[in-house]
Amino acid sequence: MGDIVKAVKDGRFIGWYVRYKDIDGKRKQRASHQPTRELARRYLVAVEGRVARGLVGIAEPSPPAPAVALLIERFLVEYSRPRIKDLAKYRRYARTALHRALPHLGSLPASAVTSVEIGRLREGLLRRGAENSVRLTLTVLGTLFSWAQQQGIVSHNPCRGVELPPRKDAIEYLTQDEVRALISTAERRAKAGTITDHCLHAAVCFTLHTGLRKGELAALRWRDLDLSTGRLTVSCSFDGVPKSGKPRHLHLPDAVIPILQAWQASCPRTPAGLIFPRRRRDGSFEMMKDSRDMFGLPRLFAEAGLRPIGRAWHLLRHTMASHYMMQGGSLLALSKILGHADLKVTMIYAHLSPDFMAQEMDRLQFPQRAK
Repeated sequence: MGDIVKAVKDGRFIGWYVRYKDIDGKRKQRASHQPTRELARRYLVAVEGRVARGLVGIAEPSPPAPAVALLIERFLVEYSRPRIKDLAKYRRYARTALHRALPHLGSLPASAVTSVEIGRLREGLLRRGAENSVRLTLTVLGTLFSWAQQQGIVSHNPCRGVELPPRKDAIEYLTQDEVRALISTAERRAKAGTITDHCLHAAVCFTLHTGLRKGELAALRWRDLDLSTGRLTVSCSFDGVPKSGKPRHLHLPDAVIPILQAWQASCPRTPAGLIFPRRRRDGSFEMMKDSRDMFGLPRLFAEAGLRPIGRAWHLLRHTMASHYMMQGGSLLALSKILGHADLKVTMIYAHLSPDFMAQEMDRLQFPQRAK
């Protein structure tokens, strides 16, 4: 049988405690939080009744849920499932997707996040990002909270029931006239402008002919090029590896070789030998750490009279791929050029090919009626 203890500290009564033998066989003493001895006795009877049924007498309070930022770090280390073929690759793209949510949710306790907060996150991301990127962030965030619920960290998944932005498969790209306007404006600024203007001109022309991603462009080094043989190796993206997880070797388009040769003479020297370094406020040059601004391309778009674009560098990649297909390029070759790990991703450009489905629709033949 348990008993009731009157707790006193410094001559002052602080409460009634109960002592009992718990399910693990250990004697424990816990505060009853009851105002009278009789109520503490009833509380003890209830505790001993739970122990008799094979339950913990007094459940220990659950630890507070971590902040969302800490939960994300734990998720990226611990989460796994058999269907994920390349776990390292999944964690890289999950980190990118979840990073967008940190300014909105990072400091909140995970247990305090509600569907209202997720809705606000969605609207905030849509104001400055593409629908597909926001959709990806919310999808991975839903996976995060579902996993946290299974781990007993949170009691519910706040993403459940929040409507995802519609998926957009349409491709935006610049027309031939828009490309000419952009290049001529960049060239004019390069002749009369600063080192940054010269760098922007070279970077725009290079991206329009190679379709490199922003991170791949920022990390490109002079040793990755051979201007005499036309060799191009894409092995890095910002401080990591390309999105496909492996380097790719391409032919350097002839059209960009003279532009790169002219830029090489003016390119600031960096320890890594970067081709397109960013100028810091102190006058030194370094690698771009992320894709924000990237030499002021949105301002160049405005100066060239082009429509405002939220993801200007990615638009140049789409422009290269779209015009490549419209001029009779191979879908398989384009997949290799862009560094797509799956040909299905490249298929979004298939409809731009002039021969796409044309011959296939003529395959169907019905016998003609004899005359």
